Amino acid sequence: MKRISTGIINLDTQLGGGFPAGSVILFIEEPGAGAEIFSYHFIYEGVRNGEKSLYISTNDTKEEIKTSISLYLKIDVDELDRIAFLDLMGAKMQVFGLREVVTLTGDPYNKVINECTKKYDRVVLNSLEYFAENYSRKEVIGLLESMAINARKNESAIIVLFTKGMFESTFETAIKHVVDGVIELSIKEGETEIQRRMKVIKLKRTLVPKAVFRYDITERGIRMESVTRVL
Repeated sequence: MKRISTGIINLDTQLGGGFPAGSVILFIEEPGAGAEIFSYHFIYEGVRNGEKSLYISTNDTKEEIKTSISLYLKIDVDELDRIAFLDLMGAKMQVFGLREVVTLTGDPYNKVINECTKKYDRVVLNSLEYFAENYSRKEVIGLLESMAINARKNESAIIVLFTKGMFESTFETAIKHVVDGVIELSIKEGETEIQRRMKVIKLKRTLVPKAVFRYDITERGIRMESVTRVL
């Protein structure tokens, strides 16, 4: 089975080589757990491998995302020019002063669906909250189902970021049900530091690890412990 690297060696090892091709994986996080940094590793691995990659951003502009990737992964921002961006934040911003006003043309929901029909090897949607806030539950599920169809057709991996606890639990459950994989990221306050933990809740066509993994956000992005801990 074709696997698509997460860009993090220790995580690939635990998942049998990475995410299964043809999958939509939901990263559901507590605020501050760092899901966007996992997405930076994932999308940059596509650059390293010469793959066609798409980053959809609803919270930050294209330039802000590129700056963040460059900062955490210690790479030249010019290396990121090979990533295709669907910059929904930049499109909807109105900036006054010396810069001209930029307004959104077309419906973001349809823009995402149409862009995902193209043959990408990797796609990141950061984040699903924008659609959960502005569209019906049925439309959000339809968006994920459309992504899943295209992931299978293109043998690609799509990761979707979502913040835990912002919406009712039944909606979160429906989202978890429709995707192929669910990875939960949480934060616990220790005596002297913040501890971050990962659980793989489900991942189709994969023997799901039973353990909870510790990881840190460092000056070089995500560092995962190479051994598992039972907590």
